[in-house]
Amino acid sequence: MTPRLPRDRLFGLLALAWLAVAAGAAAADWPTPARIAAERLQLAFLWANAVDKDFRPYDTPVGGDPDAQYRELVADYQARFGDRFDITPVARLHDAALAGLARERVGIVAFAVLSTAAVWWLLRTVRNLLGRETRPG
Repeated sequence: MTPRLPRDRLFGLLALAWLAVAAGAAAADWPTPARIAAERLQLAFLWANAVDKDFRPYDTPVGGDPDAQYRELVADYQARFGDRFDITPVARLHDAALAGLARERVGIVAFAVLSTAAVWWLLRTVRNLLGRETRPG
């Protein structure tokens, strides 16, 4: 006869596995300065398209160094269009995103842990309620 895991232990192991998957998903979606720089570059592409309709923002790839690509784009468009290419709102948004990076990370981890705990608490509650009906007694 093969030993079986008790249902409570199996349920706990499944909950821990789910928590590990949720933490991994949260880590994969972790905001980083590189991701924020790529978002800033994409906003700068849209800004460039606003002053130059020949520039196609969705056909322009983001390179390996979005900061250098951003600086090059800004220098080129400010030389060509002067004050019409005022990129300060994009720079302000980028600075605010970098300033809130730690808060964002805490929020992602808290959401992953709390939502996982809520799901497993609900599953445990349903399991306990269904288990009461099948108990002899």
